[in-house]
Amino acid sequence: MRRLHLAVLCAGFLVSAGCQIEDRTPTGTRRDEDAIHQLLGQYARRLSEREWAGARTLFWQDGSYSGPIGPGAPSDYHQAVSIDSALRVLERWLRGVERQHFDVRVLRTDFRQQGDLAAAWIVTRRRTPAGSTSIERDWFEHLVLRQIDGDWRILSVAVVSSPRGGAR
Repeated sequence: MRRLHLAVLCAGFLVSAGCQIEDRTPTGTRRDEDAIHQLLGQYARRLSEREWAGARTLFWQDGSYSGPIGPGAPSDYHQAVSIDSALRVLERWLRGVERQHFDVRVLRTDFRQQGDLAAAWIVTRRRTPAGSTSIERDWFEHLVLRQIDGDWRILSVAVVSSPRGGAR
């Protein structure tokens, strides 16, 4: 009986020594995550405040935007344009529109970082002009961010609107 107990103990030891928990914790720091979340908040605020030059500073030089931009663009619009072009379209579209008819708010953020590369899925609620009033709709945005020389900036934004009546 003692031999059986010793054999079970040795087998258990060998099995536990062979098992290792893999650590796949993404690289990066809490400071990086905080900086990225702050950048995402600035992105929404600067769009809401129509601070186009400030919004532009959040992107790298060749930043891009893909998705519907202004009125008349189908909600499944797929062409990628430079961020400069996208901001010009937004600025023209919102010229003369009252402040209460345009707003962008971040509702949820799902974040992943690996070293100097990060991605964020964000759900935004956008209030956009519709005639003399406005409508609110949720949008799903995927942002790719890159850190170069300690500076986080947006490389690209891809946007789709949620189906009407879709989950929030």
